[in-house]
Amino acid sequence: MKKISILLTLLFPILLASCREDSGNGPVQLPHTDGSGGEETAFVLNKVTIGDPLPAWQEGCLDIHSINSGRGECFFYILPDGTTMLIDAAGSLLSKTDEKPPTDAKPSDSITSGQVITDYIRKYLPEVAEGRINYMMVSHFHGDHMGSYKSSLPSHTSGKFLKTGITEVGGNIPFDVILDRGTLDDLPSSDPTSATAMTNYYNFINWAKSAYGAVSERFTAGRNDQIVLLHEKDKYDFEVRNLAANGYTWTGSGNGSLTAMPALSTLQGYKAVASDDARLPYENTLSCVLHLSYGMFDWFTGGDIQYNGRSNYPYKDIEAPIAKVVGHVEGMKACHHGTANTNSDTLLGALTPDFMIVGVWRNVQPNLATIGRVFSASANCKVFTTNMTDDNKVTLASYMSRFQETSGHVVVRVQPEGRIYSIYTLDDTDQQYRVKGIFGPYACR
Repeated sequence: MKKISILLTLLFPILLASCREDSGNGPVQLPHTDGSGGEETAFVLNKVTIGDPLPAWQEGCLDIHSINSGRGECFFYILPDGTTMLIDAAGSLLSKTDEKPPTDAKPSDSITSGQVITDYIRKYLPEVAEGRINYMMVSHFHGDHMGSYKSSLPSHTSGKFLKTGITEVGGNIPFDVILDRGTLDDLPSSDPTSATAMTNYYNFINWAKSAYGAVSERFTAGRNDQIVLLHEKDKYDFEVRNLAANGYTWTGSGNGSLTAMPALSTLQGYKAVASDDARLPYENTLSCVLHLSYGMFDWFTGGDIQYNGRSNYPYKDIEAPIAKVVGHVEGMKACHHGTANTNSDTLLGALTPDFMIVGVWRNVQPNLATIGRVFSASANCKVFTTNMTDDNKVTLASYMSRFQETSGHVVVRVQPEGRIYSIYTLDDTDQQYRVKGIFGPYACR
């Protein structure tokens, strides 16, 4: 084993160089070692065993957890110094009788989505976080990302708001900052969540300001200083760049942003006239989008951005301007659950992802044509979905052999220095978080 360790140490720079120069695509598999016995290896992996719970985060690692409740999307991040971030907290209440029904709730419909997310986060919160989430973000105002609203929902113990998705998680776990695209008056959309849902959300934020000393901020396109490491800021080669929100996109230099959207006053005028409502951007188009980098590892997450409607109103395609300021990434969250009219050839051609995580919660996700675009842009892309239905497996039959996993929580663990990463899938049928799949380690390129 010692000889293998020495060999890996000698070969490691060569492996990385070959990854950077590779003209192909897809992640490059590296030799596996778990570092047992105390050997000094080129890279150190936490001891992960099929059938056992996923081990805790370790300092210097970047963890990206896709938490599956079967009711929307939720991603929990543990940054290299232990700073924590939650993007979205699923809580759709869509009925099984819907034309495009939801998938089964995980682990069951006897536990709310907010509680599933709460329990998961509490399991993996690092000690340095002291029981808090540092950043919470709502990518856009739809129930499968922030929690659906019904007057029959249970009330928080404070009596100030009802518990659903983000409000349930934030009511259970203290947090420091909450980010979103701003109020609906900042830039109206054609299909936001209901006014009562937004009132409940704002009541929750006001309560959190008093209860936790939390701060509410508008996510601003172009900035790279809004989400930062809080414990060891200068120790790691790490950055979060805000790429887009509210129709604005980063210019590609400095902290500037630009938009092709009509003026706010014009959009508000459209909102006031029912016949002009089609001119408004979709709520999905206004999603908060960011790029995260750690060493050589790059990650893209874009909420539910899409491009439908661009034939009549080009500004409804928010993916095109984003594609101008991004490059290759190791991984990405599929935009808008991999449905139709999203993850365009233009965007995927710029990102050329080595792997993709698709947050599936309806039986039409992901879409056949969309998956075709993924593999056209990145032929060896490793695709993971959280909750694919049997019906959709039939639709996607021609691609099924190319999916790595179709159900469960998905965890990306980037090793210290951001040069090596592995992907783990966890059983979502209970709350033991047992590992059912190990993929990698891979070298960043």
